[in-house]
Amino acid sequence: MKLGGVDDWLEKRQGRWKLPRQSHVKKEEAAAEQFQQEMVSRLEALEVPEDRSVRVWVVDEQRSGLLSVLRRCWTLKGHRPTVPYQTKYQWGYVYAAADVVRGDAEFLYTPDVCLEWSQLFLEQLVATDSEAIHIVIGDQAGYHPQPEAPERPEAIRLLPLPPYSPELKPIEPLWDQVKQRVANEAWATLEAIQGAITEVLAPFWEQVERVRSLLGDTWLTQGVAAFLAGRKSAISN
Repeated sequence: MKLGGVDDWLEKRQGRWKLPRQSHVKKEEAAAEQFQQEMVSRLEALEVPEDRSVRVWVVDEQRSGLLSVLRRCWTLKGHRPTVPYQTKYQWGYVYAAADVVRGDAEFLYTPDVCLEWSQLFLEQLVATDSEAIHIVIGDQAGYHPQPEAPERPEAIRLLPLPPYSPELKPIEPLWDQVKQRVANEAWATLEAIQGAITEVLAPFWEQVERVRSLLGDTWLTQGVAAFLAGRKSAISN
């Protein structure tokens, strides 16, 4: 079959030309699959007191800076677009959290990522509901507190994802929107680029529908819903 015929065949079967997501060579597929299947039991193992309400957050961080980012853009056939470009190596970070239960979102701009900033962000999550237990799901980066760390707030329960499995974080696609906004421009200051990033993030803390759309109907949201339903049933009995 010629190339044109292949394209025709794929189109009829609703095929799509997509850029693959990165998957780390060290990722253990079995561990990632097991984590998804055991979501409810892992949440139950955190032993949340029956008299406390529960919030479940998915967290992630993103770096942005003055080094220009180039991305594809629409243009007329035969025209080669140009964009301003600079090589300034100055960086800032943003912590992000999406609440699987209520659809809330929290963000924090920081100059770097470290245990201290991660700890501060956990305290920010606790402050949204001081009476609740906050289950935080995130990766195992070295600047994240460990589940049994003594400095972990009493209201926090940490549930680490399997190593090298960023695709398990449903908040990850948010950064594509951020990159699209800041790409193809030369930013003079970190404050300027953070202002542009805020334009992307603001709808997520203003509209729970945007957060729920980001999280989708997945193994995570279904697992949390099953966990909460089982917890409610156990308490009522």
